[in-house]
Amino acid sequence: MKMRAATAADIPALKSLLRRSWLATWAPELAFETVQRFAALDPAGQYAQDKWREFVVLENEGALLGMFHIEGNHLHAIHLDPRHKRQRIGSQLMDEVERRIGLNHHEAELEVRGFNAGAIAFYRQRGWRQRRAYQDTECGEPVETFAMVKTLDQH
Repeated sequence: MKMRAATAADIPALKSLLRRSWLATWAPELAFETVQRFAALDPAGQYAQDKWREFVVLENEGALLGMFHIEGNHLHAIHLDPRHKRQRIGSQLMDEVERRIGLNHHEAELEVRGFNAGAIAFYRQRGWRQRRAYQDTECGEPVETFAMVKTLDQH
């Protein structure tokens, strides 16, 4: 497996990865109308198109297994291919996220939807803690969101 900066050639695979990740994790928790809005507006595809230059990807033999996007000390996104869950890909990605943020910051932060119990448990297991809960929206639907932080020792 190889961790590297995304390239323009990755855009189609990134769009597919982000769409599948959202549909597998979030769609079951949201109203049908929200999922329809997601399909019509394609925020995942637009995000990949607009921000790919800031993404780091994990690939294996040419297949994109996961990605993350950090800015400063904030993890904006981390996604892995749903077909490859439970293979430590998320741990590899988070190890690199925390390492990179820790180079310049004492604390890392992220936001996670309240319904994403698997991700919340994963973050807590890694030492992340909830700072606050608030209402946000996902494709127009109100959702509870948690701001989480982790103190990094590397800085």
